[in-house]
Amino acid sequence: MARLPDKSSRFVLISVFLFCTTFLFLDFKFNTFKPVQNFYSSSSLFIKIFSKEYIFVPIYLFLTSNFDTQKVKEENMILKAELNEQLIINYILSNKNIPNQNAISEKFDSENSSFIVIPSRVVDFDANLYFCCDKHRMILSSDNNIEIESFKVVINKEGIIGQTLKLNKNFFEVILLSDKKHNIPIENKNDFYCEAKGLGLPQKIFCDVDLTLWEDNFEEEQKFFTSGLGGIFPSGIEIGQIHEKQELSTKELRLIINLNANPLSSNFFGVLQ
Repeated sequence: MARLPDKSSRFVLISVFLFCTTFLFLDFKFNTFKPVQNFYSSSSLFIKIFSKEYIFVPIYLFLTSNFDTQKVKEENMILKAELNEQLIINYILSNKNIPNQNAISEKFDSENSSFIVIPSRVVDFDANLYFCCDKHRMILSSDNNIEIESFKVVINKEGIIGQTLKLNKNFFEVILLSDKKHNIPIENKNDFYCEAKGLGLPQKIFCDVDLTLWEDNFEEEQKFFTSGLGGIFPSGIEIGQIHEKQELSTKELRLIINLNANPLSSNFFGVLQ
C-alpha cells in the first residue's frame, strides 16, 4: 500500500506551489521578471556573437589558412619537380650522343625503353663538406622506389654530375665528378684524351698533360667531352671547359676544367639506368 505524505511534507509542497504561482502571477500581470529575461536573452546573444567572432571564426580561419598554405606549398613542389623533370629531358634531347634518345623523347621513364631516366631526389648532401673538403658525395632516393644499380650516370638540368654507388634498396650514394677519388675519361676536339681526376674543389676536375707527347695547344674555355672509354659515361657529352692552365714543370702541364653541372642547382636529378 502506498504511503501518504505526512503533514509537514504536505505543508512544504503547498508552500512551494503557492510561491511559484505567485511568481507566475506577478510576471504575467506586471512583467516583474521581464528585465531578467531581457538580461538573459542579451547575455546569451552576446555569448553567441562573441564566441563566433572571437573564438570559432579565428580558429576556423587559422586552420583553413594553414591548410591552404600547405596546399599551395605542395602544388609549388609538384610544379617545381615537373619543371626540373622537363629541364632534364631538354638536356638529354639537346645531347644527341646520349643512347636511345628517341625512346626518351617519346616517354620519360618509359618501361618499354631500353634506356630509362629515373627521377631522384636529394636525401642528404653536406654542402659545407662539399666546399671545404675533397670528399664530394650525396645521398639520393629514386622517386619511383626503383632499385638503383652501381656505376650509373647521374645528371641534372645542367649535365653530368657523377655516378652512383649502391647503398641499399631505397637509397644510393653519388660520387661527384669533383671528388678526389673519382676519374672520368674525357677528350677535346683535337683528339686529346686523358683520365680526368676530381680536384676536390667544387665543380673542378683536372688533367695532367705530358708535353713530350702532346703540343700545348690548349686554351682557356676550350671544351671537353666524355670520351665513352670505360663503359660508364656515354661519349660526346660536353663536360666542361678549361678554367686554368698550370705549368707543373717544363715537361708537364695541368689543365683545370670547370664542370658545366652544379650539384647545388636543384634537388632533382636523373639516373641513366
